[in-house]
Amino acid sequence: MNTPSNWEQPTDVKLVTSCKQAARLVSLSFERKLTAREALAMRLHLAMCKTCTFYSRQIKALRGIFVRHEEFLSNTPPSDCECLSHETKQKIKRALDAS
Repeated sequence: MNTPSNWEQPTDVKLVTSCKQAARLVSLSFERKLTAREALAMRLHLAMCKTCTFYSRQIKALRGIFVRHEEFLSNTPPSDCECLSHETKQKIKRALDAS
């Protein structure tokens, strides 16, 4: 039996949340659909807190950048200059082992 991960479980959220809880809800909203109570608590907090609103916008922008970057990389084959030779990989490994 698979137990849901911490991200999948509904949170026990109060309608008046702290900034820490609001930040968690913002992050959760990108991973799964929030429950009605979670979404309401997040929206209420964001309506009152400029700092968390700014945080939410920044997280959304970063997520967009990562998604676009991932799409670009998945559609772009690596060029010859991006691949390291076996000898170069071994040199790097030896240097890391020595440090």
